[in-house]
Amino acid sequence: MLETTSRKQGIAVEAPAKVNLTLRVLGSRKDGYHDLESVVAAVSLFDALEFEPAPDVRLACEGMAVPNGDENLVMKAARRLAEECGCRKGAHIRLKKSIPPGRGFGGGSSDAAAALVGLNALWDTGMGRKELACLGASIGSDVPLFLGSPVCVIRGRGEFVEPAAGACAWWLVLAWPDFGLSTADVYAAYDRLGAPRAARPPATEILRRLARPARDAAQFLLNDLEPAADVVRGGRTDVRAILRQAGAPAVGMTGSGSAYFALADTESDAKRLVQKTRAAGTQACVATIVAGAEEQKEVPQ
Repeated sequence: MLETTSRKQGIAVEAPAKVNLTLRVLGSRKDGYHDLESVVAAVSLFDALEFEPAPDVRLACEGMAVPNGDENLVMKAARRLAEECGCRKGAHIRLKKSIPPGRGFGGGSSDAAAALVGLNALWDTGMGRKELACLGASIGSDVPLFLGSPVCVIRGRGEFVEPAAGACAWWLVLAWPDFGLSTADVYAAYDRLGAPRAARPPATEILRRLARPARDAAQFLLNDLEPAADVVRGGRTDVRAILRQAGAPAVGMTGSGSAYFALADTESDAKRLVQKTRAAGTQACVATIVAGAEEQKEVPQ
């Protein structure tokens, strides 16, 4: 899923966003996390990272505002990889941020995974994807999923990743408001509200719908965190309602919010939904599930 591109001065990697097609909370854990089961798809909204040799590790960010110090998961990934491999090399890392943070798209985790892949190639550490995924689990719960298949099932707190087969026929519309939601606040609200009382179908049932019309998937796009996210959201923009009013046949919330996604059967359907969603004052874009092939390319400069 994460591809390295060789450049004259170093390595480039595109880091995709993700959506949780389903998300079930199975219970709380002694370590303060929650056990989850979620079907996740990587989608074609990308951050771009470039890595060039340098005496030390530095990060420069552009685009959407994110920290560029050691609190950024890219820097944490670089430090952890260097420690694990005993590497004394450095890198100048440039991050062009296009995935909105705090919306449930997993951009920070994807950036960290891309940093592991890019620096592994730049520093020639020789680590395989499984080793990088184990290292990624120590950085953030969602990091390992970006080192595997574009569609996968995650369990535990996110460290157990199972690739999922199946062709997806849908186009997606990604939509997000002008505010993010704190994951910690949403989980705290979930704990106060308690587990959903209604019976929930298996999260993996959505995998049987990947090649069917979008409307057939609507009832399976369940996210146990959505009622809690609604509490934290308060009276602010209701993106689900906007997408439904725009005519989306199937809508789901990703992660702990505040972003949503809608499924569409054709590109033209997706573009119409984006136009109507933007007209309602909410940011939106068309996306697809990313390809799974990993390859290294030489590109002219």
